Amino acid sequence: MNFGIGSPLPPYRVRAAPSEIEPPNLIYQDEQARHYGYRGGLVPTASIYAYMSHSLVELLGRDWLDRGSAEVRFEHPLFDGEELRVSGQVSSVEEDGSLGIDYRAENGSGVACGLGAAWLPAHETRPEPSMEQYPRGKLEERQRVSLQSLDVGHILCPFQAEFTWKQQWEYCQKNIRDHLPQYQSAIHPGWLLTLANWILVANYDLPAWVPISSRVQHFHLQETECLVDVRGLVSEKYEYKGHHVMVLDLAVFADSRCLQIIRNTVIFRVAPKAA
Repeated sequence: MNFGIGSPLPPYRVRAAPSEIEPPNLIYQDEQARHYGYRGGLVPTASIYAYMSHSLVELLGRDWLDRGSAEVRFEHPLFDGEELRVSGQVSSVEEDGSLGIDYRAENGSGVACGLGAAWLPAHETRPEPSMEQYPRGKLEERQRVSLQSLDVGHILCPFQAEFTWKQQWEYCQKNIRDHLPQYQSAIHPGWLLTLANWILVANYDLPAWVPISSRVQHFHLQETECLVDVRGLVSEKYEYKGHHVMVLDLAVFADSRCLQIIRNTVIFRVAPKAA
């Protein structure tokens, strides 16, 4: 298929709903979220990314799931029952056919909940990370952390999850209601991003936390049931508008192959009345 600058993404609309596969997080609960100044519980950002990826996969197909990349900044909270509208356009076309895309997700009032960019290279050019580059951290008791006590460079204890087609069907059909045919034989990228949240809570005791941006690079398209192994470390920490923020650099492996790397930036201590 030929694309030109300005070629539109297929528009997509979906009604947001709570996720049934996310780890515990008080920010998803109405009463607790109001304590931080939100009007209700937040829809997980991994679900927002999943909704946004629908248009990318509809346009670019399995190629993007195999070697494409994307980043998204979560600009505004999305709440249960709100309509989300995804749109975008091709922003660059290289001589070799590599594509750049700008895309966004707005709620029913036109407020941007997610702003992002995605890329599809004509050919895979990045070397695939190995498991040796992401060693296993030691299993430790989950502890509350502060900006002062959090160690940059801390290697996380891995998180493992079974991928099955039954689980895939439930996630696509019931959780995010994504019916694209590609997911009859490939892991959904939204499910993989959810694992970035699971490794976070597997290592730290966090009552409320909010991812604020995610960057993902695909290396392989997984087409069989498997054990998925998520590894990584804490690469940065900082304070922003009273929030305490950490950056996780993660890699997702299956059958000793790297499926993708993820850079997840997360508020791990939400400033009271922050919204």
